[in-house]
Amino acid sequence: MKTERFSSEAWLFYLLLAVFFFLFLLSFFLPLLSYQEARRAIIIQETYLFKSLIPLLNGEPYFTKPPLHTWLSLPFYALGNLFKQEIFFLRLPSFLSYLFTAYLIYLLCHKNLLKSILCLSILFSAFRFLSFIYRIDLEPLFIFFTTLSFYFLQRYLERPSQKLSLAFYTGLALAFLIRGPLHFFLLPALALLALFTKNKPLFRLLFSPVGWGLFLLLIFPWYLYGYLKFGFHIFQEFLHTDISERLASPKDPFYYYFKALFLNFFPYFLLLFIKIKHLWKNHLIQLKAHPLSLYFSSLFIPLLLLSFTGSKFDKYLLYLYPIASLFFVEILLKIYSQKFLIRFVGIILFLNLLIVTLATYFPLKDLKTNTSLWIENLNPKKDYLFYQQAHPLAIFILQKPLAIIKQEEEAKEILKQGHYVLSPVELNFARQELVLPDPYKKGKYWYVYKALTF
Repeated sequence: MKTERFSSEAWLFYLLLAVFFFLFLLSFFLPLLSYQEARRAIIIQETYLFKSLIPLLNGEPYFTKPPLHTWLSLPFYALGNLFKQEIFFLRLPSFLSYLFTAYLIYLLCHKNLLKSILCLSILFSAFRFLSFIYRIDLEPLFIFFTTLSFYFLQRYLERPSQKLSLAFYTGLALAFLIRGPLHFFLLPALALLALFTKNKPLFRLLFSPVGWGLFLLLIFPWYLYGYLKFGFHIFQEFLHTDISERLASPKDPFYYYFKALFLNFFPYFLLLFIKIKHLWKNHLIQLKAHPLSLYFSSLFIPLLLLSFTGSKFDKYLLYLYPIASLFFVEILLKIYSQKFLIRFVGIILFLNLLIVTLATYFPLKDLKTNTSLWIENLNPKKDYLFYQQAHPLAIFILQKPLAIIKQEEEAKEILKQGHYVLSPVELNFARQELVLPDPYKKGKYWYVYKALTF
C-alpha cells in the first residue's frame, strides 16, 4: 500500500525538488535584484569587512532592524569573499531557510508524506512566497523561525511540557531578532483561541512568566547594548518608520492583505468555493477541532489585525503562508480525492515556477547590463562621495562607506580637493564624467562629476 501511495505522489515530490534546484541554479547568475537587496547586502558586507559586532550601513551603526540576519549571513559572505561569489553565497541563507521550513512542515504534518508534499506544493505555488527563495532579505529567515515557534506551539498543544513551552519562546525570540515584532500578531489569535476553546494549557503557555523571561533574556541585551553605547536616538528610525508610520499612517486600503492572500492562494480558495455547500453541511464543525481551529485562527485573525495598519506590504504576510498551506491541505483533503489534489497542485506549482522564472528573466538583461556599467566604471582607487542621497550598489561595488553631502557649497569644496561626486541630479558647477542608468529605477540616472579645474 505504501509503495502504491508513494508512486502516485512521487512525481509531485520530484517536481518540488526540481523547482528548488532550478531556482538554486538560477540564483548563481543573478546580480543584486533591487535597491532593498543591495541595501541588505552592504549591511552584511560592511559588518564583515570592518569586523564589527554591530551591523553597519554606510559606516553608521544600523539598529532599524535587529542583528540576527546579519550575524547568520556573515559566514556565507566570508565564503563568497573567498570564492569571489559574494552575491550567490549571500542568497544561501534564504535557500536554507526554505529547506528547513519545508522540514518543519513535514513535522507539522506528523511525518505524513502525502500531506507534507501537498502542503509544500501549495506553499511553493504561492507566487510571492516562491519569489523570495533566492532573495537577500529578512523574510526567509523570519519565516523559518516563526514556523519553528509554531511547530513547538503545536507540539505543546498535543502534549504540554515546560520544555516545549521554552522552545516556543526561544523560536519567538529568534524570529524577533530577525525583523522585530511582526509575528506578535499571532499572539491575540492564540489568546482568542484559548478563550473560545477554554484551552487551559494554551493560557498557561501565553502567560508563562518563565517563557516571557526567557524571551526578554534573549532579545533585551541587544537593545540594552544599543542604548548604553549610542543612546535612545539610535532607535528613532525604528520607532518612527516601523512603528509609528507603518502602523498608524493611513495609506493602503483595508482589504490590501485579504487581496494579497486571495491572489496568492487563488486556486485553493476556488476549490473551497466550488465545494462550499458540501463544506458548510459536513465539515464546518471541524473548524472548531484541532488542528483546523489552530490553523484558521492563526491565519485569519493576524490577517484581520494587520489590515488595520497604515502602510502595507504584501511581504509582511509571508510568515503566515506556511500556516495557510497547512490550513488548505487539512481542509481540501476532506473534500477532494488525493489523486485529484496531487494533479491539480502539481499543475499550479509548475505554472507558478514558470511565472516566477519569466518575472525574473525578462528584466534580467537590462539589470545585468546596467549593473555591469556601474562595476566597470566605478574605480575603487578613486575617492567618491554622494550628493544628496546614497545608492547601495555603489557602496557594495566600492566595498567602503561613502559620505553624503547635502549642500552645494560643500560639494564644490569636495570637488576642489580632487574627489568625485555621485549625484542623482545634474550639477551645473562641476564637470560631468559619467552617466550611469539606475539598475533599479527605470528612466532614472546617476551622474559622476569631478571639478571643472581637473
